[in-house]
Amino acid sequence: MDFHQGGWGMYPTAIAGVIAVAMAVAFARNPDGRRAALVRDLSRLTFLVGALGTVTGTIKSLTSLGDDTPVTYALIGFGESLNCIGLALVCMVLAGAIVAVGRIRSKGADLADPHAL
Repeated sequence: MDFHQGGWGMYPTAIAGVIAVAMAVAFARNPDGRRAALVRDLSRLTFLVGALGTVTGTIKSLTSLGDDTPVTYALIGFGESLNCIGLALVCMVLAGAIVAVGRIRSKGADLADPHAL
């Protein structure tokens, strides 16, 4: 994944993704249903922004082609555009893994406390 190749769409994707991961860490430290919902919504936002960057990058790549331009250039542009959705997916996987750790920790704490039942 190359941040520069992804173009402008990488910036909002990175911002949304970093915030989603940060909120996942906050959830893992102190599991709360409201934080889990926020991480879920931020993960959706990250995906949507990454998809938007991919779509707009693909549109720009395809509309910039001339009549005599080889198809190879269209494929290169499409490949560069995929960096946006790639970054979004990486951020979503990280956030999801961190939330899972938080859920495991909270369930383990409930099981370790005999008065929690």
